[in-house]
Amino acid sequence: MVVAVTRPTRLNISQAAVTHNVQQVRESAQASFVFLAVKANAYGFGLVPMSQAALAGGVDGLAVAVLDEGLALRQAGITAPILVLGITLPQYAKLLADNQVMATVGSLAWLETAAEYLSPDGPRLQVNLAVDTGMGRIGFRERATLETAIAYLKAHDDIFDYQSIMTHFSEADSTEEDYFHQQLHCWHALTDGLPMPPLVHLANSGAAMYHADEMPTDVIRAGTVVYGVEPSLGELRDDDYLEPVMTLETELVFVKRCHKGEGVSYGHTYYTEEGEWIGTVPVGYGDGLPRKMQGFEVIVNGERRPIVGKLAMDQMMISLPGELPIGTTVTIIGRQGDVENRLEDVADYVGLAPWEISTGLQERIYRQITD
Repeated sequence: MVVAVTRPTRLNISQAAVTHNVQQVRESAQASFVFLAVKANAYGFGLVPMSQAALAGGVDGLAVAVLDEGLALRQAGITAPILVLGITLPQYAKLLADNQVMATVGSLAWLETAAEYLSPDGPRLQVNLAVDTGMGRIGFRERATLETAIAYLKAHDDIFDYQSIMTHFSEADSTEEDYFHQQLHCWHALTDGLPMPPLVHLANSGAAMYHADEMPTDVIRAGTVVYGVEPSLGELRDDDYLEPVMTLETELVFVKRCHKGEGVSYGHTYYTEEGEWIGTVPVGYGDGLPRKMQGFEVIVNGERRPIVGKLAMDQMMISLPGELPIGTTVTIIGRQGDVENRLEDVADYVGLAPWEISTGLQERIYRQITD
């Protein structure tokens, strides 16, 4: 991994915004324990810096997609609870246990195989049981097999620590609630009356924000809401209760005055006007910006200015209002004065979901926590 610290392109994580958003979701759900999903490089915000900002902002644990992400957090000195949301191969059971990273389990067979790699002389493996109530991804689907797995954990409590149980809703942030209620009914049918562990977590961001009165929300798994993206994208709640977390900024590194009819970038899809000033900034599609952003208006000196010509891999060009000095800040996502581009604005422009934009941002972009 190469991080470009020598170019003036930065992804800033606002500590104040993270703290505000954590408080919003905790208060909405009345949760005493909040996991934040930091999978996929923390939705593209940066695994380690975003995790640090989240913990400083009040989250209690971190949820990752794969064990490697959890190990990277441990190597960075993070000691908070870590949950792997996906299935880890059972031969890594000892590695999970040694690093106190919680494994998600969806079958008795996984537990039986993992037991071969564990010893009563070593640390116990923390287990999170996944229950498939209709997401169709991973987890126990029948009450009898779930009950057998719980009994197996209790019979082998010298190597397993039954810490957690979960399900995941596929439509908790939709105006259509029938399937959500169908999943909730399935959860009760599969789990009511069974021994429950300390951490029982059903609610993702959408469920925490819109359905907290219908389910247990003492423990929740937050995601997009903490990153400042309204889970329903405004369908269920359109007030500005969240604060944008990400600012993506760069600077002008080259400025030129052009004659009429000069082509800009590959394929000359844009031609300049007489006397038009064009600025170049060091960021491009190789950093994860969609090439469809051509024409999107970034912010320069508090004014919207269009990206002109096709985005190159490492650079892109902007039409300027006049001659501006090298080093002038160019805000792609974020605010300058009264003018703001949100992550959602970029997503809307190119026709993608906000998290498709953010997860695409490459690790080459330097991330940092700001006030």
